[in-house]
Amino acid sequence: MDIKEVKKTIDSIGNIKVIFEPNIYNGNLIPKKNLNEILRTSQVSLRGWNFPHIPIQDSDETKRPYSIGNAIEFYTAQEKFYEVFRFYQSGQFLAKFALYEDTIGNINGVKIEVGKYLDFLSVIYRFTEIVLFIKNIIENIDIKGGVLTIEINKTEGRELEALFSNRIFRFNSEYICHIDKIIARKDFEKEEISLNPLLVGFELIKNVFEDFNWNNYSEQMIRTHQENLVNRRT
Repeated sequence: MDIKEVKKTIDSIGNIKVIFEPNIYNGNLIPKKNLNEILRTSQVSLRGWNFPHIPIQDSDETKRPYSIGNAIEFYTAQEKFYEVFRFYQSGQFLAKFALYEDTIGNINGVKIEVGKYLDFLSVIYRFTEIVLFIKNIIENIDIKGGVLTIEINKTEGRELEALFSNRIFRFNSEYICHIDKIIARKDFEKEEISLNPLLVGFELIKNVFEDFNWNNYSEQMIRTHQENLVNRRT
């Protein structure tokens, strides 16, 4: 698949879009030759799939980072993973990837309907990984802060559920989203995200749960799952 086909597939189903913008624009902040290395040293590896996943070889399903002028781009389109990434010399980072809930097909032999669910634990884990990655980017290129926007698209009618863990009881259709796009945004200074990235992640995560009309969630529950991820107890 080429990049246009991958993007088309992602846009056709539920997906998450990530935009990070430094608070001060400098189009030549990072030498082009250093972009790949900064990405690799900033990569977050807490589960079986890194964020961002950087292919190590080119194939029909993957493309290693390649230059598109003032940025590098790379993508994956295999199994349940459909992802595209772009990293600019300014430090801006863009990502778009399909929801696993729409690509996994089935769980434990049970078919999962496309467009029906969003797994609450997956939200906690993925948002936390994204924030930790942005923290690493900020520290590795020494910028003063920025704004992180995470959008979840095609959410209208989805149910927030516990799909991916057998140890958590199902929610049974209690929390449903009635808008087609959830937008969580956070402005922060370098010190804030460096000292407490899990809090930054928490503030983004709670926006998602509230847009699914889950207003009595436990803040400690979210923090515990974040800590379990960071300490590899997932």
